[in-house]
Amino acid sequence: MVRLLSVALLVQSVIAQTPPAGCSTGAIYKPQPFGFFANNTIYTPTGNESITYPRHVELADGTILATASLRGHSTPAAFPVFESKDGGASWRWISDVKDQVNGWGFGAQPALVELTESIGGFPVGTVLASGNSASNNGTRIDLYASTDKARTWKFVSHIAQGGRPNTTNGADPIWEPYLLVYNHSLVAYYSDQRDPLHGQKLAHQVSTDLVSWGPVVNDVAYDLYIARPGMTVVAYIPPIDQWILVYERPIGNSSSHGVNYPVYYVMAKSPLDFRLSEGLPIVIDDRIAPNASPYVVWSSVGGPNGTIVVSDADNKVVYTNQAGGDVNKWEIHDTPAGATYSRSIHILSKHQDSLLLFGGETFDDMGLHLLTPFTATVVSLTDIVKNW
Repeated sequence: MVRLLSVALLVQSVIAQTPPAGCSTGAIYKPQPFGFFANNTIYTPTGNESITYPRHVELADGTILATASLRGHSTPAAFPVFESKDGGASWRWISDVKDQVNGWGFGAQPALVELTESIGGFPVGTVLASGNSASNNGTRIDLYASTDKARTWKFVSHIAQGGRPNTTNGADPIWEPYLLVYNHSLVAYYSDQRDPLHGQKLAHQVSTDLVSWGPVVNDVAYDLYIARPGMTVVAYIPPIDQWILVYERPIGNSSSHGVNYPVYYVMAKSPLDFRLSEGLPIVIDDRIAPNASPYVVWSSVGGPNGTIVVSDADNKVVYTNQAGGDVNKWEIHDTPAGATYSRSIHILSKHQDSLLLFGGETFDDMGLHLLTPFTATVVSLTDIVKNW
């Protein structure tokens, strides 16, 4: 039987700190640099604002950049960029990624990555940003670059273009970019409704210069037209030299293990060859499944294969696998971080036991003006996994 550690106990374990001299044990302490803490506020919305779909990148120097879809702040919308140099304990707003070419704004689905090698004349350390610039005129996944650590941004290229936002099968928009630096190139993954053979599929395009883009290559596409795989996120698993892609797989109004957007994953030797492998569901005890907008990371802690960690949109928990992605070896573990629409997670590069979870508003709460803050939670992966 699956047993979940109570949130109350977990919060106590992750935020307990030795109080400074002279302070009572009842005092509230600030998160400590590179420590464990729960729901540390990055930004608090005001007025009609709401913040969802957090995304991030850790730079080579350990700086964490975080962004999100911030609605109601400006017209046209832009992606705010926040910076932390202490493992998520403190943050400051440093810039906005603004639409400079379409006049449509950036309202949804941001993505960030840092160049680990020079591509197309852009040096190592360049920060790249993408997102869905959308209006009734169409959807465009565009690429922007910053050579000053995300202080300023410059338009680079249109990656792909689709029809106006519409999730109905038969419409032709594009959605949900994810960026990966791989093999001297930039790979742009996205959800694609433009193919008449598929209500929606997952695809990618590759660029060697950040300006011109290669052909559309399928990553996940089902023969069943109404299957709508969406929301690509990719991670590398070094001990087994495999890449993993997670996605949601809704099929009409059907459900699987009580969820309508069951989470699947596919593994491959190359992040360009996911189409050659079969998608597998994440299910625990044949009864529990994650639901919607998954995110995946890998940590070296947890045995010879390390630990794969997956998050979803509807739950506080995370789903882990220490058996190299064996479909029968998934576990579920509670965290103090709240459920968030398209919640992203991260393993700190020099602190592999530190699991960072970003928080914001849930999908169902969007538009209710609850002013749910943008947050960062850092927990011990080891402690979470041992409580099973």
